[in-house]
Amino acid sequence: MPQAWTYSYRLASFPDNKPKKNREPRLMNVKSELLAFPTRRAPNADDPRNNADAFEIRLLSDRADISGALQLRHRAYASQDLIPRQDAAEYRDDHDLLPTTAIMGGFDQGSLVASMRLCFCLPGDDLSTLPCASYYPALSELGKNARGGLVEVSRLATEPDVGTTSYRATLYGFMVRSAFAAARAAGVSAVVVATRGNWVPYYKHLLQFQQVGEPAFYPPGNIPITLLAGKIEQASRRAELRNRFFKVSEDDVARMRRMLAPVLLPEPAAAVAGAER
Repeated sequence: MPQAWTYSYRLASFPDNKPKKNREPRLMNVKSELLAFPTRRAPNADDPRNNADAFEIRLLSDRADISGALQLRHRAYASQDLIPRQDAAEYRDDHDLLPTTAIMGGFDQGSLVASMRLCFCLPGDDLSTLPCASYYPALSELGKNARGGLVEVSRLATEPDVGTTSYRATLYGFMVRSAFAAARAAGVSAVVVATRGNWVPYYKHLLQFQQVGEPAFYPPGNIPITLLAGKIEQASRRAELRNRFFKVSEDDVARMRRMLAPVLLPEPAAAVAGAER
């Protein structure tokens, strides 16, 4: 049986002069935790639109699970002709291994069908924890005003050969909803997303995200990518009003917080208890 780990977390203000946190490398030899995260798209339990109830989200920590997610990412990008296709290849960069990064997997009946990367810039971190920071100088102004920190949602990929167009759209929405829950669990002020031009209206209309700076050539591919940002509470309310599929309960947030504990300032509970004596 995998060893159980108990963590507590703490969130603080976001002063510019606070020193960086000293974090240990992320634990990667424990089994990835499975979190059932049901959606609420239709009020009728028999409504076929509720097929998203089969999806589950995991914070990936096992090396094999992470490798599977990076290979899925490669297949998705290759299917869009953004990179050359190579069998069993992974698409990765240095931010994938930072302790402030969460690699998330979307599962359908135990099979990995989607992956997503959440990069946190929490109080005490600098913007270098966000992959987009070096490509979008205008992000620095946003960071100064985000006292609760930021999270970048990136590398959202779905298995290119699975399901119908409707299935993949529902899966994509499920992953976005999971990102909202994670952002609320972390207590961040804003969410940033780097996306291709065809997705910009989606984020602006559904979530009221605003463009940050000018488009840049953010890998992969050689096409301009737009950086968008939105306040998490405002975006969550907007999404829920537009489509109840995106409703996130306080219980959802609490469960997501427990799952993300290794990323949100991990401290063994025993150490915390000792410090409080």
